Amino acid sequence: MAKLNTILIAFVFCLSCTSQPSSESLENEVWLDPALITNASSQSIVVWFEDQFLENGNSFLEKIGDFDGQKRGDVRERVISLLKAKSERSFKSAENKISELIENGSIIQLKKHWIVNGFSCVADEEGLKEIQNLPGVAKVFLKQPPFSPTGPDMGPEYLEAIPSSRFEIEEVEEYPWNIEKIRAPEVWKSFGFIGEGTLNVVHDFGFKLDIPPLAETIYVNEDEIPGNGIDDDQNGYVDDYHGFDFDGGSANLNNPFIRRVTVIHGNACAAMISGTFATNTNQAIGIAPGSKWAPVIGASNIEQAVEWAIEQGADTYSMSFSQPNLGEYRTHWRKVMEQGTFCGVIFISGAGNFAAGSNEAPIPVQMRNPEDIPNAVLGVAGVGQDGNRPVFSSQGPVEWNTNYYKDGQVNKPDFATLNFQISCVDPEGNLSNMSSGNSFAGPHMAGIVSLMLSANPDLFPWEVKEILKKTAEDIGSPGFDFQSGHGFVNAYDAVTEALNWKK
Repeated sequence: MAKLNTILIAFVFCLSCTSQPSSESLENEVWLDPALITNASSQSIVVWFEDQFLENGNSFLEKIGDFDGQKRGDVRERVISLLKAKSERSFKSAENKISELIENGSIIQLKKHWIVNGFSCVADEEGLKEIQNLPGVAKVFLKQPPFSPTGPDMGPEYLEAIPSSRFEIEEVEEYPWNIEKIRAPEVWKSFGFIGEGTLNVVHDFGFKLDIPPLAETIYVNEDEIPGNGIDDDQNGYVDDYHGFDFDGGSANLNNPFIRRVTVIHGNACAAMISGTFATNTNQAIGIAPGSKWAPVIGASNIEQAVEWAIEQGADTYSMSFSQPNLGEYRTHWRKVMEQGTFCGVIFISGAGNFAAGSNEAPIPVQMRNPEDIPNAVLGVAGVGQDGNRPVFSSQGPVEWNTNYYKDGQVNKPDFATLNFQISCVDPEGNLSNMSSGNSFAGPHMAGIVSLMLSANPDLFPWEVKEILKKTAEDIGSPGFDFQSGHGFVNAYDAVTEALNWKK
């Protein structure tokens, strides 16, 4: 399946046991994104304050060592607390001037962020000028405008009752070739792990929530009463019972992006991760059928989407979309993912479908945002049933030479799973459609990681990556290659090794 179609793409897109995490500060001089129009009457921007958890392109790898011997859940809580405290301090120092700018209309649609210490807003010429004078402001980026594709309303906004899961290992009668190839049934039968205790956030462009394979494993925010029009849990989002559309500002996620008439993009991806049995069958369709999944929309409000996912306890965050030509704004996405990783989330993205055909792009931009983000995002390519790479599958390397990140050439993709002629659920939950694309490589990886974390919940994201590197099968040129990364990943070997990393 396409990782999304061209039309959509154009729019989208020193911790110790007793100490607090260390933090760093950005330099004082305010940097402006060269894409900003200084005399624009209105433009969307995102602002960084100086005091960030991670300072520069080297901070991510440097800080990993501070976490040795600790557990992911414990670190998550402390890093979240630190990030929020930084946000509150920085915003408090600037709130009087920000209030003035709001009152005179120079900025509107203000949204505070803590995953990156800063805020987003729409600013006029005077607003942009005055923002640069706010205490502690370090950088200002041009932000991509919101875009919410609309489709047919195909189901309820929330499920009044969650059906019991039909999935039992001993009841499995069959499964499609991709589930077998990824060796998920071997994990179920040998270890009994089916993803219990994990939450997989699926960031896509529309969903139908009530099909049986997905209704049985959909996430429920117990602190929210659905359909009452009230923000019961006071997190800023009304009725976010299962998920939220952060671009549309609504809990309605049922405007699906439908491909080939019979495949709902978000559902197909979610089912590969957390699907139970195809409707009215005992045919297993998900890699981690005991896990939960939560749908989100919001490529233009990635900060809010990731913050929500973290606060709901997300373990994986799967992104089957690709955004070209973001310029310096790539830096902001990368910072969101890097600091989100220290909150315990494993970010995963398919590699893209831009190596051939009308959408062909040259290297080093065949892989785009977010799959091109080093360290914090697992960029996943794929192969077919025969083990061969389809011609469309994007290749690395990528380049990082922004004002903030100076990596130069970066090795990508990271790994390979499956991406060609994959069986997908239809709008009724039947498994009858064959589709191709790196939209599916990412969800296969998310399902595998879900099984790993079900087996060993304490694994940090960078430990997950090391395990995957150790257990991946080399299927291309010897060693790392720019088509399959470190190799083909399978669930059985990854889970076996994850158990060896118990703390």
